[in-house]
Amino acid sequence: MRRLATALLFLFSVSLCAQKHGWLGTWATANVPMGTPQQERLHLGEAMMTVRQVVHLSQGGTMARVKFTNEFGTAPLHISSAHVAFLAAGSKILIHTDKPLLFSGQPGVTIPAGGFVASDAVKQVTPAYGDLVITMVLPVQPIPVVTHHSLGLTATYIVAGDRVGDEQFAPLSTPPPGLAAPDVAAPIQQPDPLAKPIVRQNAPGAAEKAPGTPDAPLIVSSYLFLKDVEVDSGRKSKAVVCFGDSITDGVGSTPETDRRYPDQFSGLLSLTTHEIDVAVLNAGISGNQLLQDDAGPKASDRFDRDVLTQQGVTHVILLEGINDIGHGGVTAQQVIDAMTALAVRAHAKRLRIYGATLTPFEGAKYYTPEREAIRQQVNAFLRQNTVFDGVIDFDKATQDPQHPSQFLPKNDHGDHLHPSDLGYTAMASAINVKWFRKK
Repeated sequence: MRRLATALLFLFSVSLCAQKHGWLGTWATANVPMGTPQQERLHLGEAMMTVRQVVHLSQGGTMARVKFTNEFGTAPLHISSAHVAFLAAGSKILIHTDKPLLFSGQPGVTIPAGGFVASDAVKQVTPAYGDLVITMVLPVQPIPVVTHHSLGLTATYIVAGDRVGDEQFAPLSTPPPGLAAPDVAAPIQQPDPLAKPIVRQNAPGAAEKAPGTPDAPLIVSSYLFLKDVEVDSGRKSKAVVCFGDSITDGVGSTPETDRRYPDQFSGLLSLTTHEIDVAVLNAGISGNQLLQDDAGPKASDRFDRDVLTQQGVTHVILLEGINDIGHGGVTAQQVIDAMTALAVRAHAKRLRIYGATLTPFEGAKYYTPEREAIRQQVNAFLRQNTVFDGVIDFDKATQDPQHPSQFLPKNDHGDHLHPSDLGYTAMASAINVKWFRKK
C-alpha cells in the first residue's frame, strides 16, 4: 500500500507540474487509413508484434506524453505495453533512458474505433531536436484498418513477440532499404518520390520468412498508430502547425535527415535568441487536397483534428492547392474560397495563419498551361493578401527567375513537382522568423 501511495503521489505531482503551463506539441503527424495491399503485407494483429518508431522532436521539456491514434480504425485497438527512450542508432535505444508509458496508471490501453488516447505523463527530460523512440506491443487482435502516416522518411521496425524493452531489433550494419545514409554532397539525388511504405524484401532465392521474426525484422517507412508527442510547456511556449500536402510532407527530401521545410524552418528558429520555445509541427499529407477527399480527408475536414486541437498551437502555415489544380476540375476561385475558409476558422480560434504561394510545377505529370494559369491566379490572390496574417512566397523562393513556371534546377527533386533538399532549404529561408517572436 505504501508503494502504491508513493506511485500515485508521484503521478499526481507530475500531472500538477504539467498543468502549470499546459502541454505543447513537439512532434505531430497527420494520418490516413492504410490501403489493403500495404496492410496485408504487414500482418498486424495476426500474432503478437512489437513496433519501434523514431520521431524527431522540435522542442524539449522535463516531461512528455505520447498520443496514440485509431482514428480510422473500425474496431478497438489494443496496445498491451509501450515504452519511450532516446535513439542511439538504427533500432538501438539508449537503454538507460528507456521508460514505460502508463495509461491511467495501467501498462496497456484499448483505443476505441475512431479515437485517440494520450499516455500518462512520464518524467523524461526531452532535449529539443532529439530523436525519441516509441516502442509498443500489439497483441493478437483483428485490425481491419491500420491508421498510419505513409511517408515517415525514417525506419519503423516490426518484430515478432513482446520485445518492448529490447535494446535493438536489427544490427546497426543493416540499413533500411531505400533509407541508406544520404550523400549530403549531392542532395539532389533522391529516392523514388512515391509516398508509399518501404518494406524490406528477402534476398532473391532466400527462403521466405515470416515478417517480423527475430532474424528478419520487417522495416517500413510509415508511422503506425501515432498522432503526436507533447512536452510540458513554458509560459511563452508556442507551436506552429505546417498544414499541407506532399511538399509539406517532404517528398523528395533525403530520408533519415529531417530536411523537410518544416524541419529546416525549426532549425532556423533555433538560431535566434527569440525563438527557443517555438515548436514546429508537420501536418502534411502526400496527395492531400483542399476540396476533395483523395489522400486522406480533404483539408477542410481534417483542419480541426490536425491543426486546431494541437496543444499549444498559436500559428499556422497553409500550403495546399497544387493537387486540386493538378488533378483538374477546379477553378481558381474555388481554391481561393477554400483557403479563405481555413483562414476564417483559424482566426476564430485566435490563431495567426500565413498563406503560402504554390510552388512551380511545369514539367510535372499533371501540368498543363491551363492549370498553370490557375496557379498564377491563386498566387496573385495570395500576394494581394486581405485574408491572412502574412504571405510566404514559396513560389518566388524556389522558381527559376528565367523560367518562373519551373523550379530552379538545384531546387528540383527531379519530378518537377517536389523540391530537393536545397529547395526545401530555400522554402524554410523564405519564412519571416520575426512573425514568431515572443511578445
